[in-house]
Amino acid sequence: MRKKKAAVASKKRSSRPSNGMVDFSYANVSYQIDPTRRKVYQRWIEVETAKTCLIMGAWNQSQAQEKRAV
Repeated sequence: MRKKKAAVASKKRSSRPSNGMVDFSYANVSYQIDPTRRKVYQRWIEVETAKTCLIMGAWNQSQAQEKRAV
């Protein structure tokens, strides 16, 4: 009986949505960034690789500037 309780407890932990998406505006266009997967989406459609690199670079720079300001 203890095994079943342990299994149920682990399911509850893993079922939590861990959405690390970040909204970011680049060139007056709104994008959603998934930093864990290093993917960029516009209206939930993945953006091409070259543009992803530009947007991720701009987002990383903005994150670094915010950390320095604090």
